[in-house]
Amino acid sequence: MSLPRLRLEKCARDGDAWLIDDEQAHHLVRVRRCYNGSLVEGLLDGEKVELRLICDKETVRAVEISREAEPPVSPEIHLLLALLKSDQFDDALRFACETGVHTIHLLACERSVPKYSIGRQDDKMSRWNKILNEATKQAGSTRPPILRAPCGFDEFHFSILPQNRFAAMLRHDAAELRSLPPCGSLAVAIGPEGDWSSSETQKLLDEKFIPVSLGKRILRASTAVAVACGWFMLR
Repeated sequence: MSLPRLRLEKCARDGDAWLIDDEQAHHLVRVRRCYNGSLVEGLLDGEKVELRLICDKETVRAVEISREAEPPVSPEIHLLLALLKSDQFDDALRFACETGVHTIHLLACERSVPKYSIGRQDDKMSRWNKILNEATKQAGSTRPPILRAPCGFDEFHFSILPQNRFAAMLRHDAAELRSLPPCGSLAVAIGPEGDWSSSETQKLLDEKFIPVSLGKRILRASTAVAVACGWFMLR
């Protein structure tokens, strides 16, 4: 069984120990039933830290036992993700984190339902980053994916992406994932519910994206993220 995990960026150093913030302390003690002397795993950017809890009536602290660097995740996956409805989008972010995606590029597509103002977008970005940070605790990842702010599909600079490019598409000529050879860093594009528009499809093809099929069944967009990114990571 894995140890309970917490993000140490939220905690303050207290001499030789970490002072656990109230939210995470409550989760460890009340939800995970940790107690004085329990072992937990702290996550920092690029490092996993084994800790032993010291609990008293007012505070929860953790003494560091050991540290281990987490090697870079390979391959480096860049996910182009269309904006989705809230529940679908939250799940897509979690799946991207759990499958080891490096960077998430958000695209406002023709068939994307959510439309955000600039102020609302800032609030959304804060919430989405929180979801990714929480997902690292489930996945045991020290680094959440880098999240790029939403950009209009026509405004996106495809030149920043790796040369290996794949797009999930509902096309009769789409290649099966199992037919693809292993590759290094790559970009994978997942469109909105209802698939890409005709102009978006053509743009992706012009930008050297290979159409791929995720199977015979029609998947929800969030499920498509899990299937595609999980496949490429395992390959």
